[in-house]
Amino acid sequence: MFQFMTSTRIVFGEGALHDSLSLFNQFGYSVLLVTGQDQHRSLPLEHYFKQQNMRYQRLVIKGEPLIAMMEELAAMGRTFGPDMVIGIGGGSVLDVAKSLAALIPNQGSVYDYVDVVGRNVPLQVKSLPFIAIPTTAGTGAEVSKSAVLQSAQEQVKVNLSNVELFPDLAIIDPTLTYGMDMVLSGYCGMDAFTHLMEAYVCGEPNPLTDMICEEGLRRIAVSILPACKEDHYSSRSDMAFAAMLGGMARSNAKLGAAHGLASALSGRLNAPHGLITARLSPYVMSENITVATELGRSDVLARYRKLAVILTMNNDANIEDSVQWVDSMLTKLQLPLLSDYGLCNTMFEDVAEDALRTNAIKGNPLPLNQQRLVTILEQVCSCYCNS
Repeated sequence: MFQFMTSTRIVFGEGALHDSLSLFNQFGYSVLLVTGQDQHRSLPLEHYFKQQNMRYQRLVIKGEPLIAMMEELAAMGRTFGPDMVIGIGGGSVLDVAKSLAALIPNQGSVYDYVDVVGRNVPLQVKSLPFIAIPTTAGTGAEVSKSAVLQSAQEQVKVNLSNVELFPDLAIIDPTLTYGMDMVLSGYCGMDAFTHLMEAYVCGEPNPLTDMICEEGLRRIAVSILPACKEDHYSSRSDMAFAAMLGGMARSNAKLGAAHGLASALSGRLNAPHGLITARLSPYVMSENITVATELGRSDVLARYRKLAVILTMNNDANIEDSVQWVDSMLTKLQLPLLSDYGLCNTMFEDVAEDALRTNAIKGNPLPLNQQRLVTILEQVCSCYCNS
């Protein structure tokens, strides 16, 4: 038995934003609009609000969403009293908007509802209607039930997760990703890859997420380089579709140690979440393959071999080819090293201990103890030092 949940309505395709503006009216006439610093992409929405005499307030998000910031924004949102929340931007923007839709009608502290450092209790009141419009192809937040927030005090990233957080409407218009620079596109694309990869090899997959992951991984294997390096439009569309599938997969299967470690590291390194997961992925994959071999877990090894076949498009691919494919993509996309952000000065024991408390690591295909996680971090640093 399994269940599957995602956003209530999804509109996908070039020009989807322009064609979907009238859908906002079904949710009311008062809008809390959450955007990034680039106002250009949100202009069509603001023009539409003015034409429809809709009341709106715009919040501009800079950087990672901190819990303390969310407390202030939620209080501001309650004062404004919106009928709906619309987020248009990258993953951080959508996470803020999604969180506000949940927090504004609910009383108490953000810490009441987050994992790791909080109480992780269910929301008491239904979220406000939420519309998600991604401008990057990475997190899949437009179809997921969680938002990633940062606790500055504990130096760790945490999840606000609840079925109420699924967007009521996701508008995915690949044209909004046109023109992104290669590095930003690269770590967003590899973030989508890590969602799909970890959901595919996780300890609790299901037939529907398997199908979703395989399709998403196939599209990434073909399209990530032309999308990121050449701004190839149909490849951009493939990456937007794959990111959406990654969001669906991670909401209905599980993740793994790459995301568990990334949650613990993100509060300590001023590096993008997608870059951290991407740089950790090959080492986590390699460690999982080693442990599966030691334990004779042929089921896990079969998953990694199928992953290698999908990524290399070679039916004779070996298990290790999946790891080599990731290493190759990281090099070709010229993504920064985590050592550039101070990884090797981090206390690995503390990071591993924090990672073990995350929800993400519970989905790893095999249990990895603290020492195994420390070994992964040491391998990352050893590679950088020897490169």
